[in-house]
Amino acid sequence: MDSKPSSAAKRVRPLGGSEPYRYYPQATGTDSGKEDVKQEVVRLGVSLSLYVAESMFLLCDDIGTMLSFSYKLWKYTLPPSDPVSQSLLRVIHYVYSNDIKPKKRVCQDGGNSVQWELIRTSWKDFTEGVIVLHRLVYILRRRDIIFDDRLLSSAIAKYKQVLKKLEDKLRSAKDVSEANGFARETIESNISHMWMSLFDEEADQGKATTEEMRNMILSDVFQPVLGKSWHSLIPTPPVYYPFILGKDFAKENMKEEVLGLGVELSLYVAESMFLLCDDVRSTLRFCLNIWRDYLNPDSYIWRDYHKPDGSLWGTLLRVMHYVYTIHIKPKKNGVYRIGGESVQWEFVRTTWESFDAGLRDMQFLIRFLRIRGGAVSDCREFTTRIEESMKKVEEKLRCAKDVSKANGFAREAMESNIADLWNYSLFNRETQESWTLEVIRDDMFSELFQPLLKEEEEAKQPLV
Repeated sequence: MDSKPSSAAKRVRPLGGSEPYRYYPQATGTDSGKEDVKQEVVRLGVSLSLYVAESMFLLCDDIGTMLSFSYKLWKYTLPPSDPVSQSLLRVIHYVYSNDIKPKKRVCQDGGNSVQWELIRTSWKDFTEGVIVLHRLVYILRRRDIIFDDRLLSSAIAKYKQVLKKLEDKLRSAKDVSEANGFARETIESNISHMWMSLFDEEADQGKATTEEMRNMILSDVFQPVLGKSWHSLIPTPPVYYPFILGKDFAKENMKEEVLGLGVELSLYVAESMFLLCDDVRSTLRFCLNIWRDYLNPDSYIWRDYHKPDGSLWGTLLRVMHYVYTIHIKPKKNGVYRIGGESVQWEFVRTTWESFDAGLRDMQFLIRFLRIRGGAVSDCREFTTRIEESMKKVEEKLRCAKDVSKANGFAREAMESNIADLWNYSLFNRETQESWTLEVIRDDMFSELFQPLLKEEEEAKQPLV
């Protein structure tokens, strides 16, 4: 079944403190979205090549070391005809010919730059930067690939983290590179155009000219070190094949997205609990109503919940217990009044249908990922529906935002703790032994719901 694209972009904060994803237009594979991503990938190529240029300046106290690093980074990461490889080679040629070679630096037999150890420790980040950039370009150049906007947005966000690692490592020697002549702004203005051909199909048609130019550059730049016996003394570090856009990236990224959705949904549950906390009974009653399907032994939720691995409902119970015992019970002294009802009860009841729809879709999505290993394209329908349900809840709760805040709801203060609860259990099968989980679950359940269940038993009917 095709997923329904949402009309507006949606931000879900990734876990682990990384920057929010930038979601491109959600109609997957649209031309406008693709052009936006292409422009950003070009900018990323410029950024990567600036770190390569900075490293060349760091190593230029010994030309042999500098050329060896540049040659091995170019030769051993991608095929020479790759668009990323071609742009990178042009940058190396420009920096060497215009900024380093004219200064008549020395190429010593057996020499080694004093900064080589720093660059050696950055090798993994450089190779990851080159290979992931190639993967981004490959996906965007293929007309027969329907790409997932969010997957690419996540890949780009993670790619920026790779570039940030390079920035942090090279910062320690910034004074050295600048003293050697590295001027970031000037070089950036001179090399930016070299990346504009990444998605130029006409450039692909001139393969003979491109190969001729490549051979000319190789001869002009690397002739001093090619064939030198000492050249092999500088070891070639292994090329690492990165996780980003690799074999399991789509599935793991979807899991991360599901965790983000779970945290978002839990925050709406917490906000509703605070809306009702003028009456503790109403707060617990709301939580119990969300759990109705679990309490029915004939429901699919009952069957899934008793599997030994983590589940939506176990995580949700932890969230409810955390919010109640840490934030609500101490302020209200846990007073339970039989027959009591919050002044916001009828208002919160209007959100039940949307909560129920979102939770059911979340449950199916988690089972699909955990048991069947579902494809991202199949999961997208669920994430879209969950977001639509959460949007309805958000719009309703917004009307009583002042009340929940006055009652103590602090979204930012709770978010990291709730995120930890989701990270801990949802897709982690080995966090604890299943019997320990059951003991903890039963204790939490009893502390939260025993008074309500006793009241229901005495009334011989469920409290709705």
